[in-house]
Amino acid sequence: MIARIVCMILSILSAMPVFAAIGVDAYAITPSPTAVMVTFANGPESRGFSWQTDTTVTESEVRLVAGAASPADFETTSLVYNGTYVQVVDTGRGTTPLANCHKVIVTGLQRGTAYAYRLGGAGRYVYGRTDVRNVTDRLTIVNLNDAQMKDPTRVSTWENSLAASVRAVGGAANVDFIVYGGDLFDQNLKFNNAYVTVPVKWGLALDPVFAFYNGVPFVSSSGNHDFREYGTRMPIEYPANLAGCQSLDYGNVHIATIPNTGQDVYSGYVNYLNWLESDLAANVARGTSAWRIVCVHWGPYTTGDHAQTAGAKELAKRLGGICAANKVDLVLQAHDHTFSKTLPYRWSGAGWTDNAQDNTVINLTPATSAYAGETWDEDPNGTYYLSCGSAGHRVGEGTDYANLNGAHPYTAWRPIIAIGKIAVTSRWGNVGDPASSDLSRSMFGVIRVDGYRLSYDFYMIDPDNGSHVLYDKLRISKTPPSGALSSGLSISLTQNR
Repeated sequence: MIARIVCMILSILSAMPVFAAIGVDAYAITPSPTAVMVTFANGPESRGFSWQTDTTVTESEVRLVAGAASPADFETTSLVYNGTYVQVVDTGRGTTPLANCHKVIVTGLQRGTAYAYRLGGAGRYVYGRTDVRNVTDRLTIVNLNDAQMKDPTRVSTWENSLAASVRAVGGAANVDFIVYGGDLFDQNLKFNNAYVTVPVKWGLALDPVFAFYNGVPFVSSSGNHDFREYGTRMPIEYPANLAGCQSLDYGNVHIATIPNTGQDVYSGYVNYLNWLESDLAANVARGTSAWRIVCVHWGPYTTGDHAQTAGAKELAKRLGGICAANKVDLVLQAHDHTFSKTLPYRWSGAGWTDNAQDNTVINLTPATSAYAGETWDEDPNGTYYLSCGSAGHRVGEGTDYANLNGAHPYTAWRPIIAIGKIAVTSRWGNVGDPASSDLSRSMFGVIRVDGYRLSYDFYMIDPDNGSHVLYDKLRISKTPPSGALSSGLSISLTQNR
């Protein structure tokens, strides 16, 4: 485990990291902590820690030291937090405990402080660092979806995606948090035709994250492939009976997530959507956020087959209405493994979008302005629905739904997005691939907020060497309310802190 992590960390230093396949035995469950995840437990000054061990370890402890720390410092620190553990079984495949999942929630941390942490128990520990930032109106968010490894021989694609995203932002230290759209693993994961257990799947997904983004918090929606274990694994104070519904105010950004139910049936989402509506309305009433972002796994406006179902049409009606009423700027979608970028939509509440003349969705073409050599959508007053493909190996699926005229190879030049039966011209792109396609390459996204300016960059990853290229982009600018100061800082591809 340690040797593998060291190898991956060293790989960050190379220009184009390429990872070798790792055997499943490397992910065997032992008394040492694996599958480490760090989240916001309840606001920016909190952290949730989770990890797994074999069933012999029942101690769940996290120790923190402000600033740099030696191993001896953890023995004398007063910041000692104990948590809980639950025995993990393989859902639907027996009742024998396979591992213990440990969770510790820490609140009341001091902003502007970098904490070294030690987690584990029974004398076996993992060390890391997490920065509790002085939250400002300038931040960077990495958007990842659908790692969804099938077997350990495919983990290299996920690792390459993580490495590329770290380079795109100039280092993990520049990232405020990661927004993840669900499906960390595939529930049907097999290696050499043998079933791989749930704890090993979590290790396959999270051990690379620990290597590249040690201590960077997750804000995450569950997916249809990992939702069964989600509430058990996530160290978050969720609302009662609403595991997966997370809300965060961070600087001038409000972000909310709703979970996946495991199927594309609208009726299963009503309670989650009710919570989302209430959460967003409360944020609007507070008046503290310039930007509102919603993260879902199953989204209604993508170019894939999951967005063509009857359930997706019902979801579009309800979610679109909630977003319009509460001035949501971005909906981050996953599930379809496709790239999608809409114009700013404002749902008017009538029916489904059957053709370009349908007035139930208002397609807004906002005014534009020039800033820092780029064109910005000015005060769009609508919601952009974005999908940044798959960060794992399951790409190139479902291209029959890629655009109006059926399947197209990813090398075709066709910059349109199909949403239902509406084709929307891409605002920017044409970087050699169609803006509407289910790409045969993995992707990730980067959101940068600079006061009343927000950018989203879509990056595509070379499957062989892990290099990345800017594939498409979105730029949004808002007029600050009276009395507010608009940041004059330019947004660069590498943000230094």
